[in-house]
Amino acid sequence: MNRPILRAEAIILRKDGLAVLVQCDKEESFYRFPGGSVEFGETAVEAIKRELIEEFDLQSDISSLACLNESIVEYDGKMRHDCTILHWGSINDALIQEALNHSEREEIKLTWRTFEQLKQKPLYPEGILDFSSR
Repeated sequence: MNRPILRAEAIILRKDGLAVLVQCDKEESFYRFPGGSVEFGETAVEAIKRELIEEFDLQSDISSLACLNESIVEYDGKMRHDCTILHWGSINDALIQEALNHSEREEIKLTWRTFEQLKQKPLYPEGILDFSSR
């Protein structure tokens, strides 16, 4: 039986407020906020910080809870039930000029995208754009 997946992600706005940090594939067929699965015994904040270090060698400041999101989506041909804890966060903006490549998956990158760009492709978790652009 499939079980829900507990995820933790950060909404990181660029200092000018015009763009948000997202993960995507090279073709930018989707966007999602940086983070990943929460491991047993760690908090959502710890999971976000760990994932950013492991995947992009990026230090972050993760702060208050932004929102919770629950979604049931199809991913790689399978149904998936995600419960995502989203926190506000920040990084040194100067560290990402164009994009950072994922350390283990060459097809994934981390980059800044405007809210208008986010409207053009699927953004996960679903429904989060309305919240993050407030």
